[in-house]
Amino acid sequence: MNEEEREVLKSIYESDSNFSIVNDNTFQYKVILDDDRFYLVEIHWPDNYPDVVPTINLDLFSNRLLTNDFKTKLIEKLTADANEQLGMPMTYTLFESVKDFSYDGDIFLNSLVSNATVSLPSSSATVSTLAAPVIKKEQLTKSQKRRQWNHQMGGENGQKPRGHDWVEIVRHLSQTGNKIES
Repeated sequence: MNEEEREVLKSIYESDSNFSIVNDNTFQYKVILDDDRFYLVEIHWPDNYPDVVPTINLDLFSNRLLTNDFKTKLIEKLTADANEQLGMPMTYTLFESVKDFSYDGDIFLNSLVSNATVSLPSSSATVSTLAAPVIKKEQLTKSQKRRQWNHQMGGENGQKPRGHDWVEIVRHLSQTGNKIES
């Protein structure tokens, strides 16, 4: 029965990028609130599923800023829905219940790391604690650079583009002069 429900979930959510299968018995759904805020709900099937309530997990790294009150209310709602569905496949119903869940209050903690600023003692300017990630360039040897250059100049079929050596031809002609035999 679990295999059948797994296949149904795959077919229902095949085009939904918010749904993911962690393993054969664990599924996640990402609930997007706005452009930069979301949370994940993870449902794990125990051995006796669907005769027992599945494990509902909100203690994931991406949910670290959710308030405990919100997590508690959502888990209570999903557990109540799961108890009504005992003996039947319920993962789809639980994910749909998550989408429809409404909460009156703050979902996220008020002290977000991205809003933190640090005051410098020497000036009144503030600096954001989150800096852009530093991208380290790959260090190549001269021979690696030469091979890369030759590959780029050669293209896919190994032929160099027309006119790649025109400078050399013009230089050669200027050195030989304009000798016209009569």
